[in-house]
Parts: sequence; C-alpha cells; structure tokens
Amino acid sequence: MWRLLAPPLRARAAVPEEARSLGASLVGLEPTCTAAFLLHALPPGRSLFRGVGRVAPPLPGIQRDAAPPSTREDDEPARRLVSACSDVVGARVAAGARDVSLSGGVDSAVLCALAARHAPGRVRAWSMEVHFADETERRNARTVARLTGVELVDVPIPDAVLPDLFEPTVIATETPILNARVIASFAFYAAARLLGASVMLSGAGADEVLMGNPNAMASAATRIEEDRRLARTVLRAPVDNLGDTRDGMPWSLADLEVTEEVRAAAWILRELVLPPELRGARAHKLTVHTPYLDTGFSNVALALPESSLSRAGVGKWLFRQGARGLVPDEVRLARKTPRYGHTALSSPMRARWLELYRAWLSPSRLEPLEVIDPKATLAMLEHSIRMEPESPEASAVDRLLMRLCSLAMLHAHAARGSSCPES
Repeated sequence: MWRLLAPPLRARAAVPEEARSLGASLVGLEPTCTAAFLLHALPPGRSLFRGVGRVAPPLPGIQRDAAPPSTREDDEPARRLVSACSDVVGARVAAGARDVSLSGGVDSAVLCALAARHAPGRVRAWSMEVHFADETERRNARTVARLTGVELVDVPIPDAVLPDLFEPTVIATETPILNARVIASFAFYAAARLLGASVMLSGAGADEVLMGNPNAMASAATRIEEDRRLARTVLRAPVDNLGDTRDGMPWSLADLEVTEEVRAAAWILRELVLPPELRGARAHKLTVHTPYLDTGFSNVALALPESSLSRAGVGKWLFRQGARGLVPDEVRLARKTPRYGHTALSSPMRARWLELYRAWLSPSRLEPLEVIDPKATLAMLEHSIRMEPESPEASAVDRLLMRLCSLAMLHAHAARGSSCPES
C-alpha cells in the first residue's frame, strides 16, 4: 500500500516559458518569509511562497463569561455543551459522515458515541497503530468501540514507511512539518481511504476551544522562544525586519480586538493542527470534518467561563462532566496525552532519518533558500547525531531540522512548477 504514496505525489504543472526565461527567482519560497517563518514572525497575510498571499478567516469575537468559580456540578451547562456537540455531529452524520477517527481520548470518544447514537450500526471507528501511540488511549479506543457498538478498524503504520513518506507529506500539506506524527497521520488517512472511508469526523480543535490544556499558551510560548533561539544559529543576517520578533508571540500579529486565547488557539490550529488533518486527508480524496470547530459548538464553548473548563489543572472540566454516561469514566477523566513529542531522533529508523536529513540539508538544497547557512546547519545536524534522544534539547533541534528539510522540499517542488501552493 505505501508504495502508492511515493513521490511524486501529484502531477506537476509545467513551468511557464516566461518563468524559465526570467529565472528561478520567480518561483519557490520567498527568502524573507522563510526566515520569518523560522522565527515564528510570519504575518498572517504573508505566505512562504512567492507571489502568494494568505487570507485568514475572521476570528470569533466571543468573550468568555466572567462568572466566578462554581462549587456545584454545573449539570445544565454541561448538558447544553454536549447537546450542542450532538447537534453538530448529527448534522454531519445526516449529511453522510459514517467514519470517526478514534484515538481513545475523550474528544474522539464523545464523537464516536454521538455518531453511533445518530446512526446505530452504521458507524466505523478508525485507530492508528504506531509505535509512539499511547497504549492507554489505544486500549480506551477499543473499549469505546465495544461499548458503542461500532466497528473498529485498526490501521498499522510501520515505522519503516515514515521516512519515505516525509516528502509526500510535506508536499500534500503544503507546509513545513515538525515531527513524524504528522507523517503518520498522512499515512493513516491514505490507508483509511483505500479501505473505504470517504468522510471522517475528527476531534481536532477540541483542545483549543475547550481549554484542553490550560497551560497551552505558556507551553507554546516556551517552544516558540526555543525555536527562535535555535533558528538564529542557522539563519544568515536578516534582509529586512519581516522576521522581527520584538512584538512577542506570533498571535500578537493577528486581530487585537479578539481575545488572546482565541488568537493563540487560531495560530496553533493554523500552523500545527489543521494542515495534516485537512490537507493531508484531502490529498487522498478523504474529507475530514472537525465538529468541535463548527460554530454551532465552538460559539457555545468559547462563551463558557474559564472556571468551568479548567479546574485543578485539568482541562475540559465541564465537557467531561457532560460526557458522564456517554463514555466510560476511565476515558472521560483521563489526562491529556502530549502529541508533539515524538522525534526522528527517537525513532527505530533513526539511521534512515539521518540519511534523509543529510540529503535535504546539503548546500545544494539549502543555498537556493538564500537565508539558511549550510555550514551552520551541518554543524547542528552533526550535533544532533551525537545527542541522546532523551536530551532536553533533542525535541527542539529535531523540530528545526525537520522544518529545514521541509522548506528545502517545498522550494524544490515549487521551483519545478506545482499546483497552487497554500490552497
């Protein structure tokens, strides 16, 4: 099956004669935007690709209720929240969605249970079997599937296929990626489509609208500063101030009339979560719907007071209360599992990953980007080879190396002519 995904992923459009005559500078990635991207300072309306802009959707201007913390069970608000979710899921099921991505966390478990209620005996759940998947969540997925009476399709993703799917994943998602989990998702959707799925529900976005990780903004800020520090070691001198980071976090570049929580959530969704969920699936002609981001649900969730969602360091508190009787308690009350920690350095296929890194981080690949110092990048790569996978810096170094490889891949494909980037 995996040979079907080998590059080239899609047919390449011919490079116009005018572009060939004027040189490669008309196509590929914009150098200043590339540097700004690595520094998490790319404005929302700018794109990595030359001659391409981005139109960001308007952000909801909803303010959370400032109600004081409550000591009661909040049964009625919890019921309203889950009812809003049920309405959205019911509409998607009525429109033909019969498949649910079931990781085993509370978000996907609730989607699965609600879909099964709306279409008894006609829903399939899909789970990913990959070595860095959380075993507790996988066990919970099997429990949820059994209790809701849905068929569970377990999709094995061998570690050996992930390095060779790196390039197809980058080209399909049209954005640099930061870890192998994104590649596994790309493979997962490919397998699901080949096995008959066409429209699938995903729990993506639940964390962002339900405060699934109450410390998400602080954690993101820490990673961003870490990324910036490492990026400066491989970037050449800036050409202009597009990559200026003095204004703080990247979401400070968005509409300041919207709450910081919403701006940060939108940035995380746009930059990290949705490309692999939506673009990666779309490359396989599979449609993914995200009920938690549907306004019928998100407007209700974003209006809730913070105190009803975050208690004693646990996120989604009210949602978990509303899910009583819908999903088992061991799923409903389970703590959030981090999803972005897996690195190529910790993979059983480490040697193959390093081989790919060396190929894509060569001077011939990096020089066309204009803003990356190949010697500094090689030094960082050699440093990573000597690094233990458990090293505190390993995750950040691997994120940067994977992004640099991704940028080289995007530039190489765009320079040969491709279908519309950032579609």
